[in-house]
Amino acid sequence: MITYFPTPYPDESFYSVFARYGVGEGLYSVRYCNEKLHCKQTYTDMNYINDITPEVKRLLTGDKDWKTVIKEHTIYNYMTSFLPADQKERALEYLAQGDDKYRKIIPPFPKYEGVTNHIKYCPICVKEDREKYGEAYWHREWMIPEIQACYKHHCYLCESAESVSIIGKHILYDAESNISITSKTIKSDPVSDKLAAYIYEAMNQEYTLKISLENILLQILGETGYLSKTGGKINRKKLWNEMSFFYINRETVTECRLTKILHEKRYYPYDIMQILAFLNIPLLRVYAMQIERDPYKEFQEKVASLYQQGIGMSEISRIVNVPLEATRHAYDVYIAEQNGEKPWHSQTYQPCPVNHKERKAIKDAMDQEYFEQIEKILPQINFLENCTRRICKAVIFEKLEEYGIEIDGNKLKCMPKCDMLIQSYCESYEQFWARRVCDAVKKIDKQQLSMSVGRIVKMTSVPKKNIVRSMEEIRKRDVEVWEKLNLILN
Repeated sequence: MITYFPTPYPDESFYSVFARYGVGEGLYSVRYCNEKLHCKQTYTDMNYINDITPEVKRLLTGDKDWKTVIKEHTIYNYMTSFLPADQKERALEYLAQGDDKYRKIIPPFPKYEGVTNHIKYCPICVKEDREKYGEAYWHREWMIPEIQACYKHHCYLCESAESVSIIGKHILYDAESNISITSKTIKSDPVSDKLAAYIYEAMNQEYTLKISLENILLQILGETGYLSKTGGKINRKKLWNEMSFFYINRETVTECRLTKILHEKRYYPYDIMQILAFLNIPLLRVYAMQIERDPYKEFQEKVASLYQQGIGMSEISRIVNVPLEATRHAYDVYIAEQNGEKPWHSQTYQPCPVNHKERKAIKDAMDQEYFEQIEKILPQINFLENCTRRICKAVIFEKLEEYGIEIDGNKLKCMPKCDMLIQSYCESYEQFWARRVCDAVKKIDKQQLSMSVGRIVKMTSVPKKNIVRSMEEIRKRDVEVWEKLNLILN
């Protein structure tokens, strides 16, 4: 029978309470401590709460509701801070029931380079806890791998000696016995302080989004230079590049993660907080937003309003500072939607024509406009630099996007001049194989290794039959390599 279990301190993680109990009972092994508490797990849940018995639960909660304990002594509030309300509530239900299904809802910790999995601590907080409570304990926010500073004391956190993986699986590691009394205090930088403040606020407030995260970010970006003038597109590349420069001395959200966040396919809080900190947006403002806004719809309404006042499209284009084609398109889409009709296409920068001739004229004009831009840019791009992929249209589209030109295969179908130009920069499969083989042969020569077909195939992933097929291209590319290959192929 269990007669005693420590009362949690303010903001103390459940693991810390668990460790204080085990060490106090002389049970330093996670396994033995779990057995005494009749826990089903053979490990310690570092971030949430083990599936404990009703007896232990009563000792832990006192007069509090079990869900309140989860909110106050785990990282639940933080990890669900940007999840939709229904998912957030469902995750809480699973946690309260001790059901591992919460892992399918709450995002896991991603791996950041340079971020360790050691529990951190603030030396000043530790000193204050010892003075107030007679011992140190692990605070919840210290369990977040990316956190670097104490929001309260504006100093960098110190790292404990043991890794989280070892602590959770094998030993109980209480704060009082394992934190030095002589830990050095170093003043933190403003960015670390801001991110730490975001984490602490999210951890200690029961915030819930009133509208979708995608719409919130769209509204916020609409007040910056990262949204197109029409409000229809986000300049993701510009946003990510400037964020990377802003967080130059720390690991930042990747471009892929950023794209997923903007399309509401990723909810990891630290990634989102990096965006908010970069844009200097208070967390409370995010949760206060209640109205769904569509910046592109607002642009359409503005254009329609000006047109209905008798202002011509050319003048409207000048007023809104948007190209004429985009302005016309916005108006046509707006009118079509008002009439319950579907526009003839879904492309952003095309008007809705009324007949075939007009449609063809617009397509030709767009083709010429894009052609002039692409013709200037493509010669500036070194496609072969560190490129292990075949230079195809998809690769060229990615490179053009870096220069602010968004184009894809569907759009290219309407632009024969652009299609022909882009096609001229594409590699055939034979050219691609020849490039890979030539590079491999030169590398083998440089490293003074024995030349063999098997070694080339292993280095390039190009089968022997394809090497044979590409011999003519290899000869055009490098006669010396071609001669060497002839010797080993024959």
